[in-house]
Amino acid sequence: MSPFGAGKTGNLSSIALPIEPVRRYVPSENGRRTLTFWKIRQLIPSHFCLNEITPMSVASTDIDTLAVDTIRTLSMDAVQTANSGHPGTPMALAPIAYQLFNHTMQYDPSHPNWPNRDRFVLSCGHASMLLYSVLHLSGVKATGKDGKVLDELSIKLDDIKQFRQIGSVCAGHPEYAEAAGIETTTGPLGAGVSNSVGMAMAQKWLAENYNTDEHTLFDYNVYAVCSDGDLMEGVACEAASLGGHLKLDNLCWIYDDNKITIEGDTDISFSEDVGKKFEGMGWNVLHVSDVNTLSNLATRSKISRHVAASRPSSSARPRSLGARPTKRTPTAHTVLHWDGTKSN
Repeated sequence: MSPFGAGKTGNLSSIALPIEPVRRYVPSENGRRTLTFWKIRQLIPSHFCLNEITPMSVASTDIDTLAVDTIRTLSMDAVQTANSGHPGTPMALAPIAYQLFNHTMQYDPSHPNWPNRDRFVLSCGHASMLLYSVLHLSGVKATGKDGKVLDELSIKLDDIKQFRQIGSVCAGHPEYAEAAGIETTTGPLGAGVSNSVGMAMAQKWLAENYNTDEHTLFDYNVYAVCSDGDLMEGVACEAASLGGHLKLDNLCWIYDDNKITIEGDTDISFSEDVGKKFEGMGWNVLHVSDVNTLSNLATRSKISRHVAASRPSSSARPRSLGARPTKRTPTAHTVLHWDGTKSN
């Protein structure tokens, strides 16, 4: 049964996605391109109906909500078809992925190896269907072994049908170079966020060596989505410390603090005030009370980018958005906030 209402999910063999990619290029002051990916194509098919009594349609459903729910339904249908995997986290983080790919990141799906693209790292790799869904729905093109762009999708629907099957590019955890758009292998908790620090360092080096007063070749940002499990790992703390020390203002970690791990509530083994910890390591931390409210998410994302862009280099900081239900009074230094729904 669908968690969004009384509707049912169906077999992926008859899937008909309600959105299609649209590439819209808008010149900006620094010459980069702003991209919009999503557009209604048709009514939601019956097996995607989130409410059996009142089916969602173009007329009755906000486009943003429809896009987010499509990410969710595709993710959970793939997990159900495979009878293996983690449906909760992809459904919980769908608004974050939509906001990043559709409104925040500078990214061209027709040129996935564009050197100045913003990077997206899914550190909680067990939520791999979130990444596969977004890559498929945004129309990211495949690349050959030589790096040349091919006239086909990086993640096709047939690939998603083979989620977690032997030989599938849609492995249980994302694997680098298996498909365009997978920026790094993530599976061992803490590995993704650690790699993101290296990516951010690489951008600073490239900018220092190749940018000129007349031409800005490298100014990309790195966004990493991480879980409680990621931040329990020592390697994540070490990487965060280095990021703060180096003042990597092109780096943003999005922390899904959903208060649940595989052994149960995080209270069993984890009671840190993560916000204060990151503040102590030199990070600028923002708190979002409910990522289901996309306006909250969008506002925080814009603030995050503005804070980084407006700071002089001497006071630059990496950024952390936090997602969690908390009974404590939110401070200026908490990290994207989830509404309390536990996901695994």
